[in-house]
Amino acid sequence: MSQAPMSRRRFLSSGPATTDRRVCPPGASMQTLAAACTGCGRCEERCPTNIIRLVDGLPSLDFSRGECTFCGECAVSCPEPVFSADRVDRFAHVAAIGDVCLAKRGITCQSCGEACPQQAIRFRPRIGGPFLPELRADVCNGCGGCIAGCPVSAITLQPRSMEVVDA
Repeated sequence: MSQAPMSRRRFLSSGPATTDRRVCPPGASMQTLAAACTGCGRCEERCPTNIIRLVDGLPSLDFSRGECTFCGECAVSCPEPVFSADRVDRFAHVAAIGDVCLAKRGITCQSCGEACPQQAIRFRPRIGGPFLPELRADVCNGCGGCIAGCPVSAITLQPRSMEVVDA
C-alpha cells in the first residue's frame, strides 16, 4: 500500500493532504506505476478475476470484486517496465477483521473463512455464541478473497507487521 505521487496542484493548495489507499497489482509499486505506466488498460483487460481498475489512469485493485490469484497476467500483458521480474505470491498487507464482523456481534457467519483460498481464517469455538474468526497473518497472502465474501464489509487491509527475528 504505497502512497501515490502528489500532483503539483495538490502540493501547492492549502487543502489537507490525503492518503492514497490504492493497492497496486502484484509486482508493481506506486513509484514504478507513476514513472512508467501509460494507462493503456491492458492489465485491466487481461485480469481473469476482473479486479484491476484504472483509477486516475493507473491500475488499482478492487477487492470488493474478487481476489487476486497472483496469476501474473497483468505483468505479462504490460508493455512498459512497471512490474518486477520476480514472481510475487503475496502482498505487503494482510486482512484485518473489524468489530462489525457478524460473528463478533453474536451472529453466526463464516463467509470470510469459506472465501479464503489460503485458509488463513480459522474459527475458534466459544461458549454461548458463534465461532469467532481468527486471522493467521503468517498464512494470509493479502489476496482479498475474504473482502468480497464478507456481507457487512468488516474486513480491511493493514500493512504486514514486521516479523521478529530471534538472534
